[in-house]
Amino acid sequence: MVINGRNEDRVASAEAALRAEGLDVIGVVGSMDTEPAVAMLTDRAIDAFGRIDLIVSTLGGAPYPLSFDTISEAQLLETIRLNTWPAIALIRAAIARGLGDNAGSVVTISSGSPHKTTSAMVAYASAKAALNAMTRTIAADLAGRRVRVNAVSPGLVRTTATRSIWESDAGTAAGSALPLGRLTEAEDIAAAVCFLLSDDARQITGITLDVDGGNHLGRGWTPIK
Repeated sequence: MVINGRNEDRVASAEAALRAEGLDVIGVVGSMDTEPAVAMLTDRAIDAFGRIDLIVSTLGGAPYPLSFDTISEAQLLETIRLNTWPAIALIRAAIARGLGDNAGSVVTISSGSPHKTTSAMVAYASAKAALNAMTRTIAADLAGRRVRVNAVSPGLVRTTATRSIWESDAGTAAGSALPLGRLTEAEDIAAAVCFLLSDDARQITGITLDVDGGNHLGRGWTPIK
């Protein structure tokens, strides 16, 4: 396994934890926002293990939480680029280094934001909608090489990034608002990713899998009484 992150200490900590579990892992520090880092990541994988079989592309974010009437063109386009181009660059680099030689599986990380109409998330929701469409298109393009490409779409997840939402009551209120009544955990997302990467999902490609406690099932409006 080859893992990546921008913070050297966090990468080292994750690498040590995975090694303690008996995994053969290499940590590579750098932002997948840059193509030299993408090349370094895939090169290290080949140098260490001789092949690339599985990819999880997680890079993304909402750097400009602004409404449509305040966001600039540059901010909108940068948000779309951040949430789409690194995944394309990583998949292309892996394909160039033999991902399709022995089949393979790719999972991108989307978001439940395209299901919503949150004003400040206009750029982020648009970017993740683009990622979903991109995932389906790449899945079609790579199907002939027996490479599967899917996406996992998390809703609100208990992480350090969302601590302010769940910390006061351990997520009870946020979880109770979901159809399944429980706040989504990081392990729930990891389990979905592992499933899509595995042979258990060998007949699945081009989907976006919502892992959000049923949040995407929110009721619509109807004028019929």
